[in-house]
Formats: sequence, C-alpha cells, structure tokens
Amino acid sequence: MEIAIDLNLNFYLNSLLELGKLPPIVITWIIFKNGGWIFVVWTFLWGFWEMWIDHKGEQYASSIKYVLLSFDVPKENEQSPKAIENIFSQLMGACSSVNLVEKYWQGKSQPKFSLEIISLEGYIQFLIRTPDGFRDLVEAAFYAQYPEVEITEVADYTQNVPIEEFPSEEYDLQGSEIILAKSDIYPIKTYPNFEHPLTQEFKDPMAALLEIFCKLQKGEQIWLQIIISPYLKDNKTLKEKGIKEINKIAGKKEVVHRNLSDKGVNLFMETLDKFGEIIYPLWKEHPSKDELPSLMSHLTSGEKFTIEAIEGKISKLSFKTKIRFIYLAKKEIFSSKRGVNPVFGAFQQFFGLNEFKPGSKSIIKNFYFFNKTRRANRKTRLFRNYKNRDRGAGANLFMLNTEELATIFHFPVMNVKTPLISKTISRTAEPPFILPIGDDDLNLDQTLEHKLRQTSKTQEKEKKEGEKNKQYPINLPTNEPPDNLPVK
Repeated sequence: MEIAIDLNLNFYLNSLLELGKLPPIVITWIIFKNGGWIFVVWTFLWGFWEMWIDHKGEQYASSIKYVLLSFDVPKENEQSPKAIENIFSQLMGACSSVNLVEKYWQGKSQPKFSLEIISLEGYIQFLIRTPDGFRDLVEAAFYAQYPEVEITEVADYTQNVPIEEFPSEEYDLQGSEIILAKSDIYPIKTYPNFEHPLTQEFKDPMAALLEIFCKLQKGEQIWLQIIISPYLKDNKTLKEKGIKEINKIAGKKEVVHRNLSDKGVNLFMETLDKFGEIIYPLWKEHPSKDELPSLMSHLTSGEKFTIEAIEGKISKLSFKTKIRFIYLAKKEIFSSKRGVNPVFGAFQQFFGLNEFKPGSKSIIKNFYFFNKTRRANRKTRLFRNYKNRDRGAGANLFMLNTEELATIFHFPVMNVKTPLISKTISRTAEPPFILPIGDDDLNLDQTLEHKLRQTSKTQEKEKKEGEKNKQYPINLPTNEPPDNLPVK
C-alpha cells in the first residue's frame, strides 16, 4: 500500500514538473479545460449579479422625490432629548416588507432619512431630508412632540457650492465619515448619563457642537449628516448578537438549535426525543446540587455594567446609520484647527462602552505616495457622497438605537445660549401658516424676506427683554443671517 502511494505521489509530482515547462497560455488552457472554467463562469455570474443589483438600486433611488425640511426650534425649548427619541421611534413606521421581486427586480430598499445640522458662516439650521411620501409622517412626529416648531421646505444648500471636484481654485475641504470603534452592540454614552446625579441638571452635549458651529467666519461652512434607515430584520440580528455577547461575558453555554431544512427529519427527531422522555424519564441528567444557582453573583461590577448596557441597547429600536461631516471654506481663511479638530473633540463626549472615531478610508490625511492626487480624490469622493446622501458608499453602516440617535441629534435645551440658531419668535398653538403646499407655491424672495423679518423681530424682542450681547464671546459673527441660506 505504501509503495502504491509513493508511486502516485511521484507520478503527480512529475506531472506538475512537466506542466511547469509548458508555455503559460498552454497551462491556462489545460486548467480551464479540466474544470477551471467553473470558476471563470462563477466569477462572471457573480460580477453580473452585483452590477444588476447596483443598477436596479440606482434606478429605484432616482425615482424617489426628496424634500429638505428646515426646523425653526422653539426659543424656550423645555423638552429633553426624550422627545426626539419618541420621534425616531415613530419614524420606524416607515419600514416596510420587501419581497424578492421588489428587492432584486425593482431594486426596492428601505427608505432613508438624512438628519443634518449645518452652519453657514455661523448661522445654524436643523434640517431633515425625507422622501416626499414620508413628509407627513415626519411633520406629524415633530408636531406631536414640539407643537411650536416651524417646519419649512427649503432648497438644497449643497447646490450653492460651485464645485464638481477637487482641487478647487476657491475652496478647500476637510472632513471624514465617523464610525464606531467597536461592535455596534456596545452603546455610546447617551443623554441620561449627562444629567448630574445630585442636581439632576442636564448638561446638553449639543452645546459643545453648536458653540463650534456659531464661531465660523464669513466664507466658512460645516455640514453634519446622519443618515438613518429603518430595518426590522437588522434589529433582530442585533438582538441575537447582543444576547450571544451577554452569554459569553456571563460564562453561559451557548444553546445550539438544530435548523434542518428537511421538515420530516425534524419531526422524526422531535418525536424520538419525546418518546425517550416518556420511556426513560431517568435518562435525562439532573443538575447537580452543587451547581451555582446564578452566574451573575460571580461577575465583576464592570461585567455587570457591560451586560446591563448591552441589554439596554438591544431593548430599543435601532436604525442603520451613516455619519459624515464636512468643513468647507475659502482657501484664504481655511483652518482645520477651527473647523475639524473641534468637531472630532465634540464627538468624544459620547465615549462610553463604545466611541466614535474617524473612518480610516474616508479621512483626508497625508499619504506617503501620490499625496496630492489621493487627497484630492478623497475630498471629491467625500463631497459627492455627502451631496448624494449616499448610505452605501464608504464604511459599513452600523446600528444606533433611538436613545443614541437622540443624544447626537436633538434641539438644544433652554440653557444652551447659541445666538445664531434658527428659532421661532413666539409660542404658537398651531403649525405655521407659511408651510409650502407645492413647488408652484414656493416663492424664494417672499420666503427669504419672511425669514429676515423674523430675525429682525427676534432681535427687537431680545433687546426689550434686556438680553445683552456681551454675555457671548466677542468674536461671534453678527446676528445677521448670511446671504446663502438654503431658502427656497
């Protein structure tokens, strides 16, 4: 037997040596003829399938009409981020079932909402880009929590920047996608943890970000974008991952469930198990008396805290999320220390069991080779992905639950003194009468004049109430909105 094996090995080795002496094209043909064609055909079909899915997805996305809504926040906002959390829970109603025909033939996917906070030369606005079909859902959700909020349809501010690609003669750009440092089953620090344990005073994490935004100079802009999509199936997957991690930390054995495709075999095995329980009741092993009743009592405080945090994360609805931001400024005043580093610093407030960090494949950095070309390509790619609100490009999506989203996107509370944030001028019991009905009813000049008149009335009222500008830093921009506001 050993002699036969040695002879076979020698035969194969000699065959390979002889094959290696042939020209490469002959070797390729021999491999292709003797079964290699299967891999070629499989690669071709897989590539065609991916191209088909992308093509149909782009077709479906281009057929959806989007609207950009501006939110004038209540001047004396007494609502906590809990109100925004309730809004996000309501937006989960946009999730719908997608069958195989809709997914692979029509390219249908779950809707996406883009939550945006922008600063145009120091003037701050809260925006949401939504499919037109879900506009009523978004407005109803916000009016339910903020009856005084004013919602206005505005033009897309990204179209006001005359740039197609970088490098640009007039503008420079810096920014990045922002991703999670660890698995998304671990939560970030959320708004309940920003309350003082004794005084219950809420230290709004939004204050740091808005302070950065309002200090921009003329010719500078910061755009922050949070794209969310409701996926109930991924909520189930996240919960399974969380339970698996909890069992791992607690030292519990993972229960493996049989998942056989043959229903007949499943039925036979279940019947056999029940028969064994009836005939041999003593066959099953009983737990030892010395076995510990619970493993939780033997965990460290850190392990218990981690388990509770993961349970809290997976107990709430979650959205697939993509975060990116852009600092855009004219070259003569461009300063990454003023528009980039502080934004990264503001996101460090949410450091907990998880944290945010710049995406390594999107951050604009210095390279060892072809530095100028590669930096320009990354700037162009980041700029286009932002303008297109592309959730598929760049880093992988991750899951944030409603509490985490409400922590990083909410209206500032009363104690946040940001003078150039777009706010309502008075309390109103009903939605504003200036809400646009359709594209034909929008008048750019009238809407701009209305916003400027609102700003003027706000300034007059603040003077009468005795508010003094000297309580703010002296280097803040003037209380006049810039000319390039995204108003339609």
